[in-house]
Amino acid sequence: MANVRITGYAGIVQIEQRMLKFHNSDSAFVRMEPPIWRQKLALNGATPVQSMVQPNDTATVVFVEVDDNMAVRYEVQPNGPVATARAADTLSPRLQGEAPFQWFAGATMSFVDAASV
Repeated sequence: MANVRITGYAGIVQIEQRMLKFHNSDSAFVRMEPPIWRQKLALNGATPVQSMVQPNDTATVVFVEVDDNMAVRYEVQPNGPVATARAADTLSPRLQGEAPFQWFAGATMSFVDAASV
């Protein structure tokens, strides 16, 4: 079974570029360290697993990391675990590796092991 790690950050920041020899209009952004909160979820096959709502959540971006050589299906629930929240299932988007997601106070995510559905 796969494990999912969710890390909430206040935002992303632009890296300062020093000693440039030529004009550069590109920029690089990184996570605003340290993270505000972290969660680890152990998936249970085809049964959707829900992340927890973080109290006083000020994160605006989360990074979701899936164990190596594993895949999950996910749903972002901006309004949290309400009755109308969509649980992850066969039709949900697939995720491998790591990906950033826009985040909202009170939001949650639902995951299911992609190999089980």
